[in-house]
Amino acid sequence: MKMKETRVLSETLEVREAEDGSRTLVGYGAVFNSFSQDLGGFREKIDPKAFNRTVQNQKDILVTVNHNVDRLLGRTAAGTARVSIDDVGVRYEVDLPDTADGRDAETLASRGDLFGSSFTFSVAKGGDKWEKDEEGRRIRTLNEVRLYELGPVVSPAYLDTSVALRSMEDLDEEADADGSAGEESEEDGARDEHTPNPDTARIRFRR
Repeated sequence: MKMKETRVLSETLEVREAEDGSRTLVGYGAVFNSFSQDLGGFREKIDPKAFNRTVQNQKDILVTVNHNVDRLLGRTAAGTARVSIDDVGVRYEVDLPDTADGRDAETLASRGDLFGSSFTFSVAKGGDKWEKDEEGRRIRTLNEVRLYELGPVVSPAYLDTSVALRSMEDLDEEADADGSAGEESEEDGARDEHTPNPDTARIRFRR
């Protein structure tokens, strides 16, 4: 079973009204090539191709309020929501229903009380890459993910990073194990001086 993660983006939401009086909420669930804030020991960015497969092949993606499936606004399977990819990121449009949640979402977004979006995802096998920048800080790049739901949120402060943190801890344990093995080999005089240390890899990022 793939572990799900949640991220929140502080981006402006837009409510559009059609001639027939129907209203559509428009926002971005994720943006590309933009570093997140510190997520508890690492920062994260999303590759522009990370959502290609899931948006093309996923039969149903939900649009919810506060990433709560009990507060459904629309879904792609029903044609009441559209999810697409552009140069900025993952864009969603949802036809607001005439329900309490739909009316609340319209009012709160119009007033600016809803000013962010969240998305829930899991990482495909081999779909993320961990590196360190020139200052030794952990950087995680999402290269392929599966998208389950996205939509507006009341507070952009909530971030569920427990899965990613466990992944980072596993890498640290592997690095420590590799380092211990290297020390033993060096003591035995069997270490190859041309063998690179796997924990010294660095990548340079522009600020």
